[in-house]
Formats: sequence, structure tokens, C-alpha cells
Amino acid sequence: MGAIGLLEIVAGIAVAALVLVVVLFILVYNKLWRRVRKSRIPVHSGVVIVDGSNVAFHRVGKGKGRVKNIKIILKTLEKKGFDVKIVIDASLRHRIDKPNELERLIREGKVIQAPPGSPADYFILKMAEDLNAIIVSNDMYRDWWKEFPWARGSGRIVRYIIEGKRAYFYPDIYPTRRVKKKRGAEEEAEPGTREERNLSYM
Repeated sequence: MGAIGLLEIVAGIAVAALVLVVVLFILVYNKLWRRVRKSRIPVHSGVVIVDGSNVAFHRVGKGKGRVKNIKIILKTLEKKGFDVKIVIDASLRHRIDKPNELERLIREGKVIQAPPGSPADYFILKMAEDLNAIIVSNDMYRDWWKEFPWARGSGRIVRYIIEGKRAYFYPDIYPTRRVKKKRGAEEEAEPGTREERNLSYM
């Protein structure tokens, strides 16, 4: 076998090895990319429903709920580009550390209060269903699995922790598109009654 033939064989082996490396790289890259995508939940509507009462009592123990927790969650999600709707129980105003600040958030439309005597959990789940949104809460909503079967193991209920002035979510969430808020229309709209303001989420 001549030198030229040997060189051709070596060159062929080198090319085959290079092709193999490229194929392996593509396979590994695709696998990692799919894993990253699975770790995030796309939200087509760009809307997140927050369990405000659950958030208020995060890491509180036996004390009163904290308006600060609600503000941190709200700020974090808005910076991600979400349209955030925070729903609370009517009784939270009596169990919060700064009721005046909570009232201000309600007046500004940043917090939606469920009617007195009505479970906020129902409205949270119903709004998420109607708006194709996800829920941010550490609650499992087991009492509502029969009425909302999608809430059981669907991945649409995202867990969170608050550390310092930041909130972290698992799985991490991001909107597939940003919602453009119709501020002009909202400013021109009639204020309506307290109950109408509290329940207007469409």
C-alpha cells in the first residue's frame, strides 16, 4: 500500500470522526434544549393569576400577612412581561399588616377582591381557565380537583419562594407574548361599584 493510499485512509477516518462528533453534538444540544424548554411553562395569553392570600402569608408563621410579599410578586412578574391579576379573600384586609396599602392596591386595580363569603380559590381557578393563564401559588387546590380537573398535575400551578426583595418560580415562567394593556380604555371606563371593580378581570 502506497503513501497516497495510506493518506486517503487516514483522511477518510478523520472525516468520519468529524461527522460523528458533529452528529453527537447536535443530538446532545437538542436533548438539552428540550429539557430547558420543558422546565419552563409557556403562557400563551401572557396572563398570570396570583393567589394573593397565599402569597401574603408566605413564611409568616402565626403573624399577619404581608403586603410586601404581594408587591414583590407583582413587581417580579410585571418585569417578566406578564399581565398580573392578584386575587385575594375578602377577609384578608383584617389579617394583613398594612390594610391601607392593600386597599390602595385594590383601588388601583392591581388586586382583585373576591366577594365576602365567597372562596377566592374558585375565582382564581375560573379566571385561569377562562384566560388560558397559569396560577402562582403554593396551594395544591385539592378541594377543587373535581370541578377543575386540569388543576391536578397539569403544570399550570407554579410554585414560588420570596427571598429578600426577589421572587423565584418553579418551573420558571415567561410569556410567549407580552400583553398590551389598554390604559386609555380603562381610564375612560366608568368606575362602577366596588364589587364590579373587584370582579372585572376580562
